[in-house]
Amino acid sequence: MKQLLRNELETELRHLMGVWFPRSVDREHGGFLCDFDHRWRPSGPQSKMLEYQARQTIAAARGARHFPDLTHLPEIAAHGFRYLKERMWDRRYGGWYRMLDRGGEPLEQMNKHGHGSAYAISACVACYDLTRDPDCLDLAKSAFTWLQEHARDNQQGGYFVFYRQDGAPILSRDEGPGLRKIRDPIGTPIGFKDANTTSDLLKCFCDLYRVWPEAALRKQLEEMLSIVRDRLVVAPGVMHMYTHPDWTLLPDLARYGQILRSANHLVGASDVLAGAEDSLTKRVAKSMVDTMLRIAWDRAGGFYCAGSSFGPANVEDFTIFVRQKVWWIQADGMKALLTMARLQPAGAAEYIIHFVRLWEYVKKCLIDAKYGGWFVAGLDTNPNARKQPKANSWKDSSHEVEALLDSLLMLDSF
Repeated sequence: MKQLLRNELETELRHLMGVWFPRSVDREHGGFLCDFDHRWRPSGPQSKMLEYQARQTIAAARGARHFPDLTHLPEIAAHGFRYLKERMWDRRYGGWYRMLDRGGEPLEQMNKHGHGSAYAISACVACYDLTRDPDCLDLAKSAFTWLQEHARDNQQGGYFVFYRQDGAPILSRDEGPGLRKIRDPIGTPIGFKDANTTSDLLKCFCDLYRVWPEAALRKQLEEMLSIVRDRLVVAPGVMHMYTHPDWTLLPDLARYGQILRSANHLVGASDVLAGAEDSLTKRVAKSMVDTMLRIAWDRAGGFYCAGSSFGPANVEDFTIFVRQKVWWIQADGMKALLTMARLQPAGAAEYIIHFVRLWEYVKKCLIDAKYGGWFVAGLDTNPNARKQPKANSWKDSSHEVEALLDSLLMLDSF
């Protein structure tokens, strides 16, 4: 059973490498193309969002390490790194632009964001893991220093999330040129902090600390772990999405995928730090995954998207519950289930059973057997996904590639 499962994951991972690369490489302007229709035909403006560029770079770099026979992947990873360094990094003020047009001109008033910055740091580390090129590590260090100097909240801890070109945090719509909306480009209310950015900064600090165990970085990694675990996550294992700058929590829907993803990040940081907080962190992460199995798991397979902290909520004559099974949530769910199986030997069998059911769901409802790649959401809850774009600025290859890679690594440990 284990070998069959491993073969299937390996086969799909190789298929994904083939469908995304080199197709997504932009040889004309650099970086990666992001707009493809359901048949993988280029379609759209091909804007260069930082998250997408960084995530594609991560996928290519990690894929290259896993598949040495795919000799084109190291060059593609290097291509992605060059774009991050030469086009997306602001040579005047430092930090990464959030969005460029295809030709490389900054958009969105040259604003910057911690969310994309986190993925860009992780991309630099992934390229360093592949090549040992000191330029990759140096850029990651520069990005960390930039965040420390501009984005860090020295009074309340953690980091502000949205910045002007010069690095000044944007804490109200009056502070950002041209801002007319309540929310920033990733959906966080302007002036507030969010679990998405905070959790991903935890992940990138964890990645960077593995290759650069600097004392100042360790301090920030420990702080971010504590913020996510002790402030954002509450019993019985759910997570607040938004907070005031002083970390006062704001009520909002529970994003089930974010909870699964953050559980993975907490365990990763705990493993890297290997400190006294290890058992506490892993106990909290377990509570998060167990709660998601209780309120977000569909017995037919797959994790639902969002709802209340107790699952579907009835308000007057309406039920508030987002039943869509988004592709990246299933990918992060695969990692979370095997992570719990690894950490809980006594209860491993139950987590592995859920993992197998989730993988069967992915094969049945998410993998496009005709054109390749994964649909944006499961066909059981979103039958129109078959004709929806295979890629856009927010749909890259990294979630499924990393889920398969990490699952393979964890299966080998059982």
